[in-house]
Amino acid sequence: MLETGGAAAAATLGFGALLATEWVWLVSRAEPSPETAAATWAAGTLLVVVGLCAYAYANADENVAPGGGATESEPGRPYDGLGLPTAVTLARGFLVAGVAGIAGVALYGPLSPSWAWAAAVGYGAAAALDALDGALARRLDRVSRLGARLDTAVDAFGLLVAPLAGVFLGELAWWYLSVGAARYVFLLGLRLRERAGRPTFDLPPRASRRVLAGVQMAVVPLALAPGVFDAWMPLVTGVAAAALLLGFARDWGYVSGRVGREGDGNASVPE
Repeated sequence: MLETGGAAAAATLGFGALLATEWVWLVSRAEPSPETAAATWAAGTLLVVVGLCAYAYANADENVAPGGGATESEPGRPYDGLGLPTAVTLARGFLVAGVAGIAGVALYGPLSPSWAWAAAVGYGAAAALDALDGALARRLDRVSRLGARLDTAVDAFGLLVAPLAGVFLGELAWWYLSVGAARYVFLLGLRLRERAGRPTFDLPPRASRRVLAGVQMAVVPLALAPGVFDAWMPLVTGVAAAALLLGFARDWGYVSGRVGREGDGNASVPE
């Protein structure tokens, strides 16, 4: 959804501004003490947690079953509370927030391998739980628009900050940041086309989008882990990134009308 992408992009820009400010402040400083590192991690983590909770609160009216009204676009029955599936999604977001905090600490300079392992485990857990929240929602009949929005926002932000942490920790090459930026660039391009009055077209449903995103979420924790398949990681990350970027290029062809023309000229981005 464009609204989800816009909110996630705003959160990303805010986090990026924070990191840039911290970088200017830290460039001349020595390696942090344990207390300073812990305080920096806590501040960065808390910032993202607050942002995620604020986003969930702002979209609380979306805590309804999708497509249950007279038409597909109308909301279905409202839910009394968040429910277990959405709580799992929020927990995933909190794990990603912890990885964002590690990215902030890594700006100080080289850190011990334990920080990279913490990032690998934290993001790996968030990625593993990605299959659980959706399965629980279907099993418990608690599928909601809010859950779908949060899931997309957490996935997108996680694929930005985890590679960012990897680059700062020296575990990933800088070009892999293109994986995290791809969705935001795609959504920005859609918004610019709309403002220019140019037509956009619906994306045909493709399971490969989820598969490609899932591949990145499996590769990144391995890349973050120090000494794990290090000799193979440049090849693995290169192939994974190329596949995802080619997928976005193909989808841009669809929404811009260069590849096929489906729908009525209003693009919708699948979850």
